[in-house]
Amino acid sequence: MPTADRMAVVLPSLDGLDTSASDVNGPGVVVGSARLASGYWHAVRWVDGRIEDLGTLGGLNSQAEAIDEQGRIVGTSQDSEGRGHAVAWVDGRIQDLGLTGGIFSIAYDTAGDRVVGVYHVTDSFSGRRAFVRTGATEITIDVPPGASATAVNEAGTVAGTYGWQEWDDPAPDDYQAFVWRDGVTRPLGTLGGATSTANGINNLGHVVGTSWTADGVFAAFFWDGSTMRRLATTAVSPTAQAVNDSGLVIGTEGHGDRAMIWPDPSATSQLLPLPSGAVGSRAINVNDQGLIVGQADYVSPSWHGRAVVWR
Repeated sequence: MPTADRMAVVLPSLDGLDTSASDVNGPGVVVGSARLASGYWHAVRWVDGRIEDLGTLGGLNSQAEAIDEQGRIVGTSQDSEGRGHAVAWVDGRIQDLGLTGGIFSIAYDTAGDRVVGVYHVTDSFSGRRAFVRTGATEITIDVPPGASATAVNEAGTVAGTYGWQEWDDPAPDDYQAFVWRDGVTRPLGTLGGATSTANGINNLGHVVGTSWTADGVFAAFFWDGSTMRRLATTAVSPTAQAVNDSGLVIGTEGHGDRAMIWPDPSATSQLLPLPSGAVGSRAINVNDQGLIVGQADYVSPSWHGRAVVWR
């Protein structure tokens, strides 16, 4: 697989320890998480390459999942009792979005005035419920149990997956990618296999994710609003994680643990370069300017991960 003409830049850490980047907005602000010397993880953001600890709700850990074009950051944080709450950071201040009726919750994405995510009514796959919050109003998306809402665009179209079940269930492989908007759910189907998972959506309503094929192969897909098609790659176990408005798709070769891209949905995949000394990488998100964020893995002096930007 050819290597894309990109430069990998490793972002600074807290206490010189692990970091991971989860999203980047148009102005280039990157968000993610960093491990402290105590071993706990805090949500962070990088502005012009400088790292900032976003803190918690009073608990030990927090995690930033996404940032919108206005700079609002969403994710999850533990409270003083150790419960995980969906949260937002606005102007550097943390806001508790609540447990949303469950035992813990997490916000996965934000766009416009919306936040989407997951709350759990039980500590299990089947206990997942997908929510969308518009301003102060929150609803549970009416899809089968075992649901997650992982991405939302500026128009309010949500991408997610429903039907997650326990591994010991007699028929655990029945989950399906979907889009939802204004109360209407549309399943995306599969590439011929039993299951599919939606990971990202752009402002044109295009969705990327993974699906099993009819011949039992794990494949990455691009859904153009009406048709799901397989993304071209020589990767053994590819995932498509996000897509920007120009059609640049990013993901990871799971078998070889390498971040990769598709320059457009009709192109063949390319590997992203590894930072010096890294042994693996994962691409997590991309902005509309083509800036890609994720993580690189190292084995020396011991295993650790570092947040990376590919320019």
